[in-house]
Amino acid sequence: MLKTMNYADVLQLKLGDVVSVVGSGGKTSLLFRLAEECRDKFVLISTTTKMLRPDSGQYDWDISRGASIQPGINLLYGGEVGEKITAPPLGQIRALRPADGLTLLECDGSKGKPLKGWVDDEPVIPAFSTVTIGVLGLWALGQRVDNRTVHRIERFCRLTGATPGEPVSLDHLAAIVEHPEGLFHRARGRRVLFLNVRQGEPGIAQAIVLTERLDPALCQTFTILAGDLHGDMIQVLVKK
Repeated sequence: MLKTMNYADVLQLKLGDVVSVVGSGGKTSLLFRLAEECRDKFVLISTTTKMLRPDSGQYDWDISRGASIQPGINLLYGGEVGEKITAPPLGQIRALRPADGLTLLECDGSKGKPLKGWVDDEPVIPAFSTVTIGVLGLWALGQRVDNRTVHRIERFCRLTGATPGEPVSLDHLAAIVEHPEGLFHRARGRRVLFLNVRQGEPGIAQAIVLTERLDPALCQTFTILAGDLHGDMIQVLVKK
């Protein structure tokens, strides 16, 4: 049954968790959705790569210049490049992570595209992460495998067996989840697959079909959720 509910509760996040968000097609939206839901606690938001600088209303405190962490959403970064903020030292993130709150990290980049392939040194997931959430934008289904849809198309095709120009299929998406060098190849801690949809119930139905295509043995190793971040729907498809 589809429900409107708190994503942090569905994800079973605990105080002290360090959540690394990877993949493509909704990482930043999910990150700030979780931060907003937990705004009454201590929340640390940062990146291990680069991310778009959030609007001032999306956080309460900028602690990048040495301020102490405060109740609310605390933003930490190392520097600025254009419209993006860059990663602070991992040691700084480790030192500031709140034991009585949440640390939320964007650990991957996809140039705003719903799909990607990974080079050898990404994503950058800290060893102290307790949860890795792999995000996959399901609205890419049926779109062409090209540079408008896929970041690092050559890598994507190698991982999935796709051919440039053909439509993105459920088999391609299943391969990106299952491949040892795919979505979870650097995962730390508990693993969660978040299938991000934009069509409400029809999108959830596609997510169910994709889940049925995945290796059952692999599905036993992580939780699978399907959700519409804009429509507030979420459904647990597989619970570990």
